[in-house]
Amino acid sequence: MKKFIFIICLFLLGFGSKAQSVYDNVNLRMMLYPKFQLSEVYLKNGTVVEVGLNYNLEKHQLIFIEDKQYKELSGLETIDSVLLLGKSFDSETNKEIISTIKFVPFNDKIYQCTSYEGIYILYDYSVTPTDFTVDHNGGHKVETSQTSNTITGANTIRVYKNNNNVNMIPLYCYKEKSTIVEIRQTKRIANLFKLDKNLIAGYIGQTHVNVYQETDVIRLVDWLKKNSVKK
Repeated sequence: MKKFIFIICLFLLGFGSKAQSVYDNVNLRMMLYPKFQLSEVYLKNGTVVEVGLNYNLEKHQLIFIEDKQYKELSGLETIDSVLLLGKSFDSETNKEIISTIKFVPFNDKIYQCTSYEGIYILYDYSVTPTDFTVDHNGGHKVETSQTSNTITGANTIRVYKNNNNVNMIPLYCYKEKSTIVEIRQTKRIANLFKLDKNLIAGYIGQTHVNVYQETDVIRLVDWLKKNSVKK
C-alpha cells in the first residue's frame, strides 16, 4: 500500500508541477548536497508530495530522480513551498531529530528561506582552479587556493565541497513585495531602499559587512531599514 501511495505521489509531482527532464549527463558536481534529501513538496492545490530532492547550483533549481532520469521542478507557479528534511540522532535523549530547510519559488528560481523575514538565499557556485606543480618526486596537482587567493571569498564561505573543486556560494537576497534583489548588488539595493549607493558602500566598508554571511546580511538589512527614506 505504501509503495502504491509513493507511486501516486511521483505521478502528481511529475505532472502536477510540470517537471521537465534535464540532460542525462547532468553534472553531479553541481549538487548542493552530497546525496538526495527526503523532502515534502507542498503544491498550491493542497497536495503534499514526498520525494528525494537535491539543489542544482548551476540551474538554481531543485531536482529529483524519476524513471532513472534527473528531472527538475518547473511550473513553479504550482508550488507553494518545499521542505527538505534532515535527520540526526541525539544520543543524550536517545531520539531522532528532524530539522527542516524551507525553499520557496520566486519567478523562475528556488530560494531558501532564512530566519529573517524578507531575506532569502539563492545558491550559486565557483570552480577552484588547479595548478600543475612539479616537486622532486614528480608532478602533482594542487588547488590554486593553496598557492594564491585568486577567488576572493569563495573558498572561505563554502559549506560543502566535493572532490571536483566546485564551491557553493550563498547569494543573500532581500525581497519586498514582488521585487527580489541580491544583497551584493549595491545599486539595486540602493534603489529599493531609496538610499545613495555610496552611503551603503561606505557602511559596508567601514563595518566590514560580509555579504556572504547571514549575520552580517541581517545587520546590513536592519541598517538599511533604519536609514531608508521610505520610512
